[in-house]
Amino acid sequence: MRWKLFILSLFISATVYGQGRGCLPTRQDHPFKDGEHITLSLMYKWGAVNTEVGLATIDLDTLQYNGEPTFHVNFKVRSAPFFDLFFKMREDFHSWFSMLDMKPRKFTRDTYEGGYTATNLYHYDWPNKVIHADINLNKRGDTHFEIPLHDCAYDLPALIFYLRTMDLSRMHKGDKYKLSFAIDDSIFDVVLTFHGKEKLNVRRMGKRDALLFTCSVVSGAMFEGDQELKFWFSDDGRYVPLGVMAPLRVGAVWCWLKQYKP
Repeated sequence: MRWKLFILSLFISATVYGQGRGCLPTRQDHPFKDGEHITLSLMYKWGAVNTEVGLATIDLDTLQYNGEPTFHVNFKVRSAPFFDLFFKMREDFHSWFSMLDMKPRKFTRDTYEGGYTATNLYHYDWPNKVIHADINLNKRGDTHFEIPLHDCAYDLPALIFYLRTMDLSRMHKGDKYKLSFAIDDSIFDVVLTFHGKEKLNVRRMGKRDALLFTCSVVSGAMFEGDQELKFWFSDDGRYVPLGVMAPLRVGAVWCWLKQYKP
């Protein structure tokens, strides 16, 4: 499994699309605004080994896209300089999504992972329920796909912010929600499980009030089957990503909030 699937799995992973309650219940106001910045530390842990292997940054601004008020997010992942010697990783995602309904309008991806390259350009056609996708994967040439859409479908950066508009007053422990995210030429269907509130000991920040979600990880070269990926949002109305734990065949990767500027 390439690192692209691992990076996606840091936030949400593919599982059986079944008995969910429908799309996540959301509120109309946004708990984020123009200028927000988030830095996340990517850590690999195996026994006594616990080392930072990279950083992810998320930057949000606002603009007009085709005359519509729109959020724009730039999500970047960079391997640490030392690990560049073994496996250089550069992920650069951009997403434009509506301030009115949070639905994505455009998405781009530019990836380099140890010699593997990928680019995506999506234009969302909501009236016709399709993504017009131009894809180039590892020097295989340019291809064009028409990817079917449904109301709960997002690209990864838009999905992170959509989850942050959750209406906690309409959610209960054990509830499951149907979502999807698109990457390359595919849609991954997912079911989130909400596990309620708990205290999370965030690396170098201490204990924080958190909301816990889980989903099943992708079984393959890096992951075992029947394991759960866990991720936490802050329980403060802003729903900032605090931590993610992705179990691997050997060890686990943790993603910790390192810096947040509203």
